[in-house]
Amino acid sequence: MGEPLRHDIAVPLRVMVLAYLLLVGQAALLLCSDETVVWLGMEDGPIENMGALSFLLASILFLIAAYRSSKLPGESRANYFDNPLALFSLGMLCFICFGEEISWGQRLFAYPVPDWLKDINRQDEWNLHNLAWFHGQTAEGVEKSFWARLLVMDRLLAAFQLTLCTLVPIFSAYSATLRTWAARIGLPIVPWWIAGLVPVHIVTTQALYVIVGENIIMGDTLDETKESLRAVIFLTVAIWAYRLTSATSFVAMEQGLSDRSHVFRARL
Repeated sequence: MGEPLRHDIAVPLRVMVLAYLLLVGQAALLLCSDETVVWLGMEDGPIENMGALSFLLASILFLIAAYRSSKLPGESRANYFDNPLALFSLGMLCFICFGEEISWGQRLFAYPVPDWLKDINRQDEWNLHNLAWFHGQTAEGVEKSFWARLLVMDRLLAAFQLTLCTLVPIFSAYSATLRTWAARIGLPIVPWWIAGLVPVHIVTTQALYVIVGENIIMGDTLDETKESLRAVIFLTVAIWAYRLTSATSFVAMEQGLSDRSHVFRARL
């Protein structure tokens, strides 16, 4: 049994290293010319496409993991995925984020936007995050109140990711009640190396914002990079959940384990 588990642990290690390198590697933007920065951060450019693809892949992996976890016997899911609700919800969330990133194919298929939507959408697009009430400023450029700015879509997604990927793992380590509640809805409690991704993302991004100051070109590309790296973090969680469900099913089937939760624990 040792060999398959050693192999399974080695693969997430490579994913871990790549994820952290991407988060820290965004600092390389400081070394690029303005022309390169504009190209990287342009609409439908490399950075935005990386984010869209990451959301799409994360959605697919979460949904597959949800399906597989629903097929596991109840005793195998104890303290892990008691039902597929959370994984399914994460899959749908990532799919919506993918659709938002590509404006639901509007630019690709060039279909029209109705006038009623143009009136409330800042970029005349088929998406939610550009609706007027999800912006931190009014149409005249006036800063909204603190409470109104809490509805900014980017902040909502950032707060959700921080809660899911960092706060839940921290608090669940000290709360059996939280672990039980998370298990009942199938909420993934990620390992420490994933829990650290969001704080590193926040600190690195904010440090870069301070460094670039009022540089609008760099600031706009950093905005795109921040969103895309958030998608990469979701993809990392999805890969972990996918491997957890698929490898557990395979190992248990091959070796006739009656309680697959031992394999879950070994992989953590």
